[in-house]
Amino acid sequence: MKKERRKFKLSPLGIYAVLAYSFLYLPLAVVIVFSFSPTKSIVGFSGFTTRWYIKLFNDEALIAALIHSLQVSLTAVSIAVVVGTSGAFFLVRANFPGKQLFRSLSQLPLILPGIILGIALLILFMNLGFELSMFSILMGHVCFTTPVIMFQVASRLQRLPRSFEYAAKDLGATPVKIFWYVTLPMIRTAIIGGALLAFTMSFDEIIITYFLTGTWTTLPVFIYGMMRFGLSPQVFAISTVVLTFAMVLIVLMAKFTAVREEL
Repeated sequence: MKKERRKFKLSPLGIYAVLAYSFLYLPLAVVIVFSFSPTKSIVGFSGFTTRWYIKLFNDEALIAALIHSLQVSLTAVSIAVVVGTSGAFFLVRANFPGKQLFRSLSQLPLILPGIILGIALLILFMNLGFELSMFSILMGHVCFTTPVIMFQVASRLQRLPRSFEYAAKDLGATPVKIFWYVTLPMIRTAIIGGALLAFTMSFDEIIITYFLTGTWTTLPVFIYGMMRFGLSPQVFAISTVVLTFAMVLIVLMAKFTAVREEL
């Protein structure tokens, strides 16, 4: 007897999911396609060229903005890894009055709208007499990247068995050796995953950066400035490069998250 082939049929929920994802990702596809347009017109695709990408790498202002973004993001994430990991241990391992309040306050930079945090930091720096520079941008980025790493590591620490640490302590290991050789390897993937997510957020951040930037210009602020003069294939080319870079980081973050869940 021949087996009857089941006809593929999308359920209403499946149709809704397809439409929702199309709505989310179709604009990104349009940006990528028009970044190869030979003309400055954003209506109608009439050919293929890579000259806008070549022009990007010859733009000194853009390269400077890219370097600034990398400097801020790498430095902010480096600081956030140290502060966030320390905060995670304090949150999970320490018992102190107001622990729940500390947890709630630590989440504020993630919950507050970027414009509120940006204005608050701007007022703070103005009252302290600090000039808006790389330092002000850096502190702003540390504010919202630290909780990302802290809660990633805290989540891992809560599920971490203490038996290995107790065994190492019974064998005479010092607290530093216990952390370095026992605890750190078990939370390493959480730290790396949190750092990649924090780097992606920092690299793409524009609202807080816009309020705290002085003579320093990061790449998202630079792109925003270019868009004031209208959309062009060069803007699409920059957006495509940033999108590709962000996607690579997201894939790496997903990989480390998957490894963490297997452990």
